[in-house]
Amino acid sequence: MSGPILNVRNISFSIGSVAVAFADKSKSTCEYESLRKEGMYEVYRYKCRDAMVDIYVSSDGKSYIVGFSAASMKDLDPERPLEVELSLSKPCKALVLTTHKDAAKYHSNAFGYYNQVAIGKKPMGSKPPDDPEYPPKLSYIEHEEYTRGYPCWSYPMLFESFDQIPYYSIFLLADCSSEYLALLTLTDNCTTTYIEPGLKLRTFLGKTVKNVELSWMASISIDSNPYNAVEACVEYASSRVLFKPRRLKRRPKFIDRIGWCSWNALLTDDLSHKNVVGIVKGLLDKGLCLGWVMIDDGWQDEVKKEGWPRRVLRRLSANERFPEGLKGVVESLKKLGVDLVGLWHTINIHWSGFENTLAKELNVESYFSKFNGNYVPPFTLNEALEFYEKFFSWVKINGLDFVKVDNQWVIHALYDGDCSVGKASKNVELALQTAVYAKDLDILNCMCMAPENYSNFLFSNAMRISMDYIPFWKTDAKLHTLFSAYNTLLFSHIAYPDYDMFMSYDPYAKVHAVARVFSGGPIYITDREPEKTDLDLLKRFVLPDGRLVKVDEPALPTRDVLFRDPYNEPILLKIASKSRGSMAVAMFNVNRSSGRIEDSLTLDVLPFVVEPGEYVYYRVFRNECGLLKPGEKLNVSLGELDVEVVTLNPIKNGIAVIGLKEYILPSALVEVLETVDGRIFVKTVASGTLAYYANGMLNELKVEKGSIVEIK
Repeated sequence: MSGPILNVRNISFSIGSVAVAFADKSKSTCEYESLRKEGMYEVYRYKCRDAMVDIYVSSDGKSYIVGFSAASMKDLDPERPLEVELSLSKPCKALVLTTHKDAAKYHSNAFGYYNQVAIGKKPMGSKPPDDPEYPPKLSYIEHEEYTRGYPCWSYPMLFESFDQIPYYSIFLLADCSSEYLALLTLTDNCTTTYIEPGLKLRTFLGKTVKNVELSWMASISIDSNPYNAVEACVEYASSRVLFKPRRLKRRPKFIDRIGWCSWNALLTDDLSHKNVVGIVKGLLDKGLCLGWVMIDDGWQDEVKKEGWPRRVLRRLSANERFPEGLKGVVESLKKLGVDLVGLWHTINIHWSGFENTLAKELNVESYFSKFNGNYVPPFTLNEALEFYEKFFSWVKINGLDFVKVDNQWVIHALYDGDCSVGKASKNVELALQTAVYAKDLDILNCMCMAPENYSNFLFSNAMRISMDYIPFWKTDAKLHTLFSAYNTLLFSHIAYPDYDMFMSYDPYAKVHAVARVFSGGPIYITDREPEKTDLDLLKRFVLPDGRLVKVDEPALPTRDVLFRDPYNEPILLKIASKSRGSMAVAMFNVNRSSGRIEDSLTLDVLPFVVEPGEYVYYRVFRNECGLLKPGEKLNVSLGELDVEVVTLNPIKNGIAVIGLKEYILPSALVEVLETVDGRIFVKTVASGTLAYYANGMLNELKVEKGSIVEIK
């Protein structure tokens, strides 16, 4: 064992063991040999009989990144060539994000059942339970089973020790007695890394080789503030691997206005020019000013084959349900007044790739993947770039403005045996993003919570951070909200989080709507029947011109729930952000039981610095205000799947401006101006009822858009 490779704030990390696995299924444990300096790196050398491993460590003084290189006399195991066990000086409990496919074992039935129920059709399969166990027990699964389970989503789970970490985990935030440790696994150069039980870093290669060039495995940060630890961990990783933080990238063009997506509304069989245009026209006629429309899966001229996977793109063309082609439906939508239209496809163009005639149609190279038995984009950078450039030229010619790129995790398996997973994912992701932005398109990323994807998001700046929304299922309203909230803790630093579409007339639409207002990312509905659209709900966060009312930054779980379980414990899920000078907290009862939950809110649990002083709280749905001082509690009681939004505004000269009470985030629609002599004026962004605290009570005043009023 080497000495500590990391020693920060009373926490030290050391390498407990290094083991190498070979293609012949033998395995060797390496012995520590030496430590040397190599430029900015410390390099720990380990040797075993047939291989030599160098563990690289780099630090900026606050965060660390760990990588490795290897040289072997024998072929390395392509699935798990290296295991590095880390030893920590303190016991910790941990919030873990895992991609283990069995984490959502109840969801497959739910898709078949409720997706049909929501559109008035006969359910497929049995009805899933309304109170499923979560998290389920997760055991070891072989790599082949893992890849056949669509391992594209991450699921948050809490554990009392590192021995309980599930296989195929990608991130952890550990509570080590007032110190917090964040660890993020990466895909880089040749390999992908996972966290496994016992705090082991396990790599995946995807190709049989003897030598591995330096590949970064994981970044680590320790801080007394858990949110700072996560942010620093992501920031330092971005200095070594391809991706860049969200704050440095272009804001997506579809993010600020309400959208509509065809998926849950029409699925694949009902997707057509007529139905898309009919629904969109119905929504517009009802008064909802849609900013964009997404044509989701089902537009393709495809071949259906037996087995898995089975849907193959035949040629670059829409099917017979689009008699005017994609260009025709785009033109029809834009004539209605829709500004942006997006198109769904997968990173390999369709679920099972495409027939080779499509590559000939584009006049590009392609690759025959043994994983899905069909052609997919090539894995070399130049050829992949040429492929995507020509594909997105076709997208652009059809008048489309952005794309939703699904199934991105599949890079993990597509090129198995012919290219290392690190090189293939970097080349394909970089080629895709470069070609998209060169055509002035944009990307909504989906099925992309795997290291191969987020490690390579150089330009991409919006990503789905939870599995698909399932309409009308009580459990989805609970778990989807829970998954999204905790996944945001990590992924909001990489891209704007997308909580997925929802139906405005879903029985649990209020929960879905509030969660998405607090996501900070895109918001879009998937209503099938415009006559049922809940315009009253939508008007609480959509302005008449289609602009969205959202938090300034993606909301994060509050300190008191970071290492708690709102699904199984009698506590409320709380997420918090800011909105134009106001602090805002969304509180949800997503408990597995159907009972009422009593909980409280205090100023010290918010995930950002709170200035000392007295605050006015405002309960948005109850239209109630009061005072909250440091150390005091605001008690909140919510029934099953109820939600409350609490805003907190500082009192100045006896006054606190709350905002327009018609909206979920009242302060987002007002600008507070203070003169040098202490007078307070409010400029309104919309019409409504201005709520403010003055003279010890809640006051209301009707205002028009653009008006300026003095508050006394």
